[in-house]
Amino acid sequence: MIIGSGFSQKNRDLLEEIARKSEGSLSRKIPVKKVNKKFGYSRTEIKHMLEYLEGLGMVSLKTIGGPLLYGHVTITRKGLDKVEDLSKEN
Repeated sequence: MIIGSGFSQKNRDLLEEIARKSEGSLSRKIPVKKVNKKFGYSRTEIKHMLEYLEGLGMVSLKTIGGPLLYGHVTITRKGLDKVEDLSKEN
């Protein structure tokens, strides 16, 4: 569980990386291992972050398995919209 009132920088970074790797496709399965290569989060940390993002409707967990528990994710329309909103903040 993520504790805090805002959308953390780690969640933002993770969502932006998933969006970048998806190239705007809602059906492209993104390997969690490749996403995490950039960040080096622990298995527990990335598991909680992905579950949090899924709970917000920004990603969908597609496969289970591998060293990071979840194998693949896809981004949702809501996730792409969030990334777009976040980029407008800068």
